[in-house]
Amino acid sequence: MQQNLVSVITPVYQGKKTLKRAVQSLLNQSHDNWECIIASDDGVNYLSWLASQGIKDERLSIVYTDKPKSGPNRARNKAKEHAIGNWIAPLDADDLYYPNRLETLLKAAAQTGVALDNVNVINDENEQLIDTAFDASYINTLSYDRITLSDFCHTDTPLLMLFHESMATHNWENVSRGGDTLFNMRAIEKAGWATFHTDALHEYRVHNESMCHGTGVGEIFQAAYEQTLFRLEQDGLGFETEHARRQVIQLIRQKMQLNNTYEEARTHEPELDFQTFRKCAYSA
Repeated sequence: MQQNLVSVITPVYQGKKTLKRAVQSLLNQSHDNWECIIASDDGVNYLSWLASQGIKDERLSIVYTDKPKSGPNRARNKAKEHAIGNWIAPLDADDLYYPNRLETLLKAAAQTGVALDNVNVINDENEQLIDTAFDASYINTLSYDRITLSDFCHTDTPLLMLFHESMATHNWENVSRGGDTLFNMRAIEKAGWATFHTDALHEYRVHNESMCHGTGVGEIFQAAYEQTLFRLEQDGLGFETEHARRQVIQLIRQKMQLNNTYEEARTHEPELDFQTFRKCAYSA
């Protein structure tokens, strides 16, 4: 195993509109010791497709889920099975890294094996900044640029982390929504805290074709949250302490309440995206 080899895990389903951009952001990294395992969840050979778009790189590889539409968590787990790096870094096909992200987070993660950065939430249609996960006022309250489980519960924006392999021995849970959140929180529980780089080093892109839009999405999220709460009460979903489980339960209940309010707002404004709604809700 190579020192500081980062295994980037990228689940893809119908990703031809955005995958090239995500992969290009990896090719632009100042830290070039990485591999990217693309997990195709629709049977498409994305390596061949990328080659047709002018992108060929020996650091790219592809795996396939057992059947199409298995979901992003099964796709991530399939990719993780083939990872050979001593660091794990998720990257969704519609998001992107800034050029110094891996280099910066590798240095930050040396303390506990887990690090994250802030994130810019971008409207994919007009390229406008919608929000950041942590604003300046909240960052000023943090102790030593650390993110704990309590801090993690402060934001509803998806967060991407860098994990040492020893902090990512678990898999992504097979829940229909929120598996990435549970994975992140289990790593933070194990590490104690994550080093936080206060600048945004990646973008979370919001667009109308994401899983946060579409008919019945509110019901889908609500069912997923209920499933997660049931699992937390039944088997703990891998969390080791009762304190951590209770924090996660509190977070899920907050998400359920916010989801209900969002769905009500969408009855009046159908095109409203969640991150814009979230920003308005918290600033009201």
